[in-house]
Amino acid sequence: MSVPALAAVRRSAISWIVRSGLRYCLAVWLLQRLVVQAVAVIVVAIVGGPAYAPDGFFGVLYRWDSGYFACIATYGYLGQPCDGGSGIERIAFFPLYPMLAHAVAWVVSLGAMGAASIAFALWLVSAVASAVATVGVYRVAQLELGASAARRATALFVCSPYAVFLVASYSESLYLAAAVWAWYACLRRQHWLTGVLGIVATATRASGMFLVVALVVLYLVRRRRDGEPVRIVQLAAVAASALGTLTYWTWLWLATGDPLAWFHAQSEAWNRRTRWPWETLLNQGIHVLREPELDWQLQAAFEVVAAAALVAAVVVLVRRRAWAPATLVGTTAASLMTSTSYLSLARNTLTLFPLFILLADLTRGRHRRWFWILLWTGSALLLLHTVQLALGNWAD
Repeated sequence: MSVPALAAVRRSAISWIVRSGLRYCLAVWLLQRLVVQAVAVIVVAIVGGPAYAPDGFFGVLYRWDSGYFACIATYGYLGQPCDGGSGIERIAFFPLYPMLAHAVAWVVSLGAMGAASIAFALWLVSAVASAVATVGVYRVAQLELGASAARRATALFVCSPYAVFLVASYSESLYLAAAVWAWYACLRRQHWLTGVLGIVATATRASGMFLVVALVVLYLVRRRRDGEPVRIVQLAAVAASALGTLTYWTWLWLATGDPLAWFHAQSEAWNRRTRWPWETLLNQGIHVLREPELDWQLQAAFEVVAAAALVAAVVVLVRRRAWAPATLVGTTAASLMTSTSYLSLARNTLTLFPLFILLADLTRGRHRRWFWILLWTGSALLLLHTVQLALGNWAD
């Protein structure tokens, strides 16, 4: 290739990086990770972490559910129980994140996997996926609202109150990396790509099933808006996103003989049962008032605030006729608000990426000051939850 041609390719690449927001996204992603990781390292160095967590840099945010993911990556779903549990707890966690961690650990350890290599692999998969998710949030917001709003949405996303779970060894990052780009692909009419990315999302987290419904709504709404007929092949491609969840549930049925194994694991191991919403609210109020541990009581109060915020967001989205985002937020909220309690509802706000795009749109023009209020409030809560998680306290 000639020198002028190489120069043209270089200019084209730089232009794409600028237009796509890649440089901005990677900068805010890296800054957030450095701050969160540094805070966690300092906390653990001063106070120490829980006994079950691996030592070292990659173990400072290996907490709570991380142990289940590590157990699945090491022993599978039907192997020996971990940490004194019965084993059924693991079934509640979807397989793709621990499977990828297992593969990475096997490669980096040359087949001699141990606790250290698993901890590193969980951290690495989450790190790479969080970068992909951050760029995805920017691209979706840019496509819908423009570059300025995209920068605000991205900043609010990485500095949101529970964005510590983009750094911790949890499955949120991998789910978001697939879910956000599936949404983007659907917006770009890349229906088969939507289905493939949707399968990754639904093989990662149970909430992926709500994403499938929202993607179908997104497809139908855009076809109607553009005055185009619904094509069964395209609709099937989008709906194929559900195969990740269906494949896991089918495997559980074949492996355990119980077609409802996942639901039974949720009920027996995690006390998650469907309740009327007023019963759930009453139970949550009891948690707020009577939790014996301060960290649990604090999170119980945050759950109530988050639930109210989700209801308000659904109302705003419906009034704007943003049917697909309203479907994703609404179905997720309805599921979490009709369980035994609001446990982990606040953390799930991180996975509802249309919220950050909505906030970016609401903080344009003369309302820009609200962006800074939200950004600094979210950052303060992010640091609080980072400290809590590093200490081994409950951070949702």
